[in-house]
Amino acid sequence: MAPRTPKKWTAGEDDILRKEVAAQCKIDANFIFLSLASEGEVRDWCQIAGKLPGRTNKDCRKRWHNTMAGEFRKGQWTKTEDEQLLNAVGKHGQRWTVVATAVSTRSAEQCAKRWQQSLNPDLDRSEWTGDEDQKLMQAVGVIGRQWTQIQRMHFPERSKNAIKNR
Repeated sequence: MAPRTPKKWTAGEDDILRKEVAAQCKIDANFIFLSLASEGEVRDWCQIAGKLPGRTNKDCRKRWHNTMAGEFRKGQWTKTEDEQLLNAVGKHGQRWTVVATAVSTRSAEQCAKRWQQSLNPDLDRSEWTGDEDQKLMQAVGVIGRQWTQIQRMHFPERSKNAIKNR
């Protein structure tokens, strides 16, 4: 089964999401700002997704918490956040919701990506060899730009981002 292609959220979809979250949180949609609605207050993301054709409950929850609720930092990670992430992964493993709670300024998705793309000490960050370049070109020729699949099959020690960028 091929992964579905993500589509950009429209302003209309954002309005519906905002109104539906407000309805579940029993607050006025005109006054819903930043993190007025925490994850604990929204009980039924499936019901919200039902109002947004083509969107899943996970799509709606992630859009709300990662973009609209404004409770997480965006952009470059600080040294302190990196240290918190390293400590949390050391303590909790790759249980990203638990790790994100320990970091507190970043979402589970942000923590997972930062770990998998940058901080994981098992990543191979060495220069690419000619053999690797050839192997990558062959893989792209056969599989296409399916970076996750290429990583899994040919370069498990490299990050997907490093493969894509190469």
